[in-house]
Amino acid sequence: MKDAIVEHGGYRIRVRSRGPARGPHAIVLPGMGETSFTVVPQVRQLRELGYTTHLIELPGFGLAPALRKDAARFEQLADLVVAVANKVGVDRAVILGHSLGGGIALHIAARHRAFVSGLILLAPAAVGRSLVWTYKLFCMPLIGRALLRPSKNVSRRYLRYFLIGSGRRSDDAFVDRLVRRKSQPLGQVRSMRAIVWANQPSRWRRLLLLPVPGGEQIGYTLRDRIAALADIPTLVLWGSSDRVISARDAAIIRRANPRAEIHIARGVGHLLPLEAAEWTNSYIARFDATRLREVPTSRPA
Repeated sequence: MKDAIVEHGGYRIRVRSRGPARGPHAIVLPGMGETSFTVVPQVRQLRELGYTTHLIELPGFGLAPALRKDAARFEQLADLVVAVANKVGVDRAVILGHSLGGGIALHIAARHRAFVSGLILLAPAAVGRSLVWTYKLFCMPLIGRALLRPSKNVSRRYLRYFLIGSGRRSDDAFVDRLVRRKSQPLGQVRSMRAIVWANQPSRWRRLLLLPVPGGEQIGYTLRDRIAALADIPTLVLWGSSDRVISARDAAIIRRANPRAEIHIARGVGHLLPLEAAEWTNSYIARFDATRLREVPTSRPA
């Protein structure tokens, strides 16, 4: 059990490492605005499977300073994660990413193929163009700044409408637990703004894409490059009631990579790792046994 603070590119990044000292490595990347709390069940599952897990907090999501726009493109975040992982002794790993973390995981696979021994993608970004319509508002400087502002907690109405699926929307105990855990301090919000604004298309293209649902994703989607990643063992899990990134995007991965293992949880929303923790972990355990144990855990020569 070890926490490390890595300095890279003027940022301080915290890495929470847990598990057996000699186990294969697993990098864990939470979603945007999320913390380690969201993916705790999966971190525990990976440790039980024998992995040494390294949860990497992006700048501003853990330690100051917050991300700047000029360092917040998906490609830059992918390079940052790999550089930080290398500094804590990881040269090859399975990557588990949720939402934003899943998008970064895909960009790592596209840019640093030798680093990735497997992908576990939970409702990942950077696949299609089905992002929630409110993302358009986040991309508008004045409106986005007003919407992306610090808060001590998130409203129950917002959680129930956007983040939680129909299966647990009326689970008051579950919602209360999320409200107690979810907050957005200033540093985190600044980093979120930087990521949103750094990865959008040009101003004129944004105007052209205004009527297109999720069109803003054109700035960072990898939908045309997913087929090139087909040799990487890939597990994709999604909630059918996801209102942030639609599970329809899973079909893009299925067409581009027929070998990818894809499962959709009925009635589950964007907080899949918590909403359906046992369901998610059961597929991770099976994927590890049937696909990942066949893959060498050290970097190929």
